[in-house]
Amino acid sequence: MATGNCLGALLRSMRLDRGMTQEDLGAASGMSVRSIRDLERGVSCPRISTLRLLAQTWKLSEAQGAELHRLARAERDRTGRNLKTGVYA
Repeated sequence: MATGNCLGALLRSMRLDRGMTQEDLGAASGMSVRSIRDLERGVSCPRISTLRLLAQTWKLSEAQGAELHRLARAERDRTGRNLKTGVYA
């Protein structure tokens, strides 16, 4: 996991708290295991649609979903990656 990657650590923690493997989350959300792994390691920055998908899959409260978005924004600002596209600015 990348240093300072709060979002990835949170995503991994949320997945594990629900007793899910990366494969389980992939099956439940329609995401690839590689995408999940990259998000958790901080290799990629999630799109807004990905954050919504995870929030729906995990049935997160509005506050929890907002926290995911806040951390993703902070990660984007720190790394210079675009939150919407996941591409470096």
